[in-house]
Amino acid sequence: MNKISMPFPGRELADEELSRDICYGKIPECDRPVITENAWMKGIRAAELVFKRYRGEKNFMRIVKESGLTCETVDTDYVMGNQRYFSDYLTGQKLIHLYMKSISLWAEENGMETDEAVNLILSHEYYHFLEWSELGLTSKDYQVPIVRLGRLKIGRTGIRALSEIGAHGFACRYHQLAAASQEHHPALNNGQE
Repeated sequence: MNKISMPFPGRELADEELSRDICYGKIPECDRPVITENAWMKGIRAAELVFKRYRGEKNFMRIVKESGLTCETVDTDYVMGNQRYFSDYLTGQKLIHLYMKSISLWAEENGMETDEAVNLILSHEYYHFLEWSELGLTSKDYQVPIVRLGRLKIGRTGIRALSEIGAHGFACRYHQLAAASQEHHPALNNGQE
């Protein structure tokens, strides 16, 4: 794996990610930095756990398969509105769709090989699998009323952006750990014992 600069949003862009959530206006301003940091740290802790669990495995295709997930490649550039999608984790089906034309465009734009981009994107989707299988949904860690009529609050909904922030934190930390491991053990990464 080449050294890459992380094309996923880093911690400094997590606040911006939160601001794009449809429920952003319902979140009290004083809570925004706290919930953003909590989601990011949840992703970091999960990355450290998975890195240890899989003994520093860098290939997310292996991790995904070993976890009982299936990956399907879809030959399309999946754009909806002004948003390009690279992948989806289909809950309940243990299935990840990889939109290969979208991924190829993103890889080229970021100076990456397609395989590197797929690995990075799989790490992001793997976090969503972890949310459903063992961590709990990061989006539900903080909830706001669906409707507010004066003092009356009706229903509760989670903040979807928190799941994305957690997944970005996971991908970022996992790949930091992998890069550090590669620097400390370069012979292992060249197929040498």
